Amino acid sequence: MKKLLLVALLLLTVFFMIHGEAFAKLPRDFDEFKTRYQREGRTVEGAAKLYFEAVFCYLNEATRDEASKMLRYSMYMSMPIERSNNTRTFVNRMRDSSYHHIFRSFAIGATPENNYAMSPDDFKLDYTSKRQQAGDTNLFIRSSGADSPRPVRMRQHDGLWYVVGNGNTYAAVRPPKSMVDERRNAHDADFDVEGQWDEPEEPEKKQEQEPDFSNFGTGFDNDSENNSGGETDENLDDQW
Repeated sequence: MKKLLLVALLLLTVFFMIHGEAFAKLPRDFDEFKTRYQREGRTVEGAAKLYFEAVFCYLNEATRDEASKMLRYSMYMSMPIERSNNTRTFVNRMRDSSYHHIFRSFAIGATPENNYAMSPDDFKLDYTSKRQQAGDTNLFIRSSGADSPRPVRMRQHDGLWYVVGNGNTYAAVRPPKSMVDERRNAHDADFDVEGQWDEPEEPEKKQEQEPDFSNFGTGFDNDSENNSGGETDENLDDQW
């Protein structure tokens, strides 16, 4: 009997080690994200966590295309985030690495002193409180770069929660120590990076060819006839 219990405990330990690690990592693609959302998005905390996972996927150029669909889903948007004027600043800051510390500041343990160091594959958020607002819920999340917890506006649709107000997740925070040090020593040439002030090389100028007027006045070639007679372009772009 004791042997059976030991075997069962061992199997459970292995199971949780394998699956626990899998759930800790960022979603590999949009399909995995949606599958998890049906389960974890039933709470405001779970939906907020998935939103940040999608953000960290977007910061990585290799997973940006899939992350764009994740964010569109988690923010309940009817178009890609890159197409909306309302999310222009949000998208620009995710694409600019000098702003990435803002998003990392929400992870527990990431601080200005350690340059907001954290692991996107294994992070936790500090939820401090929830408040109702006109049918929505403001979920307050602590950022180590801000003086007080920041509200993220959540809204429920068909039993799942979505982020409908994310402005506070990309608002400025205290700069990381490395950035402060860089500004402090900007006047000191000893801190310049090699090649920092080198002039860029000018591209070689192509030699211009003399225009050929030998066929001038002979009319158009057959290949350049107006093709506006109603032919349909079969290679239309997708909706977006």
